Amino acid sequence: MAHAELDNQLDQLEGDTEDPRGGPTWVICIAGSILVFVTCVAVAGLYYGAERREEDTKFISVASQARETRRIAEQDLLMADPHWETYTDAGGELVIERKLKLPIDHAMQIVIDRNAQQEAAGTR
Repeated sequence: MAHAELDNQLDQLEGDTEDPRGGPTWVICIAGSILVFVTCVAVAGLYYGAERREEDTKFISVASQARETRRIAEQDLLMADPHWETYTDAGGELVIERKLKLPIDHAMQIVIDRNAQQEAAGTR
């Protein structure tokens, strides 16, 4: 029965180094946790900074071929000869009977002339 007394001892035996001391263990644990946290924050900052710089350069320097094609088509429409157009709906019924399409240069000249006439009439 002498063995039962030795099995339940709570005090550390002399020369027993199996259980580590608490102080150095906590210091190493806290320092390691701080180091892991700082490393994760630094890597995330580098990643999102690089992503933002890449996104800025993509939006600024990448020209879309579709956008350029659309711009040219719209410019061609603005420079077309004056003509009348009619519009129908899906059923074939007439929606707008006649609509005059003018080139942008003609339209701007009409507006300039109209403003000049109104100014001349207002100053007399």
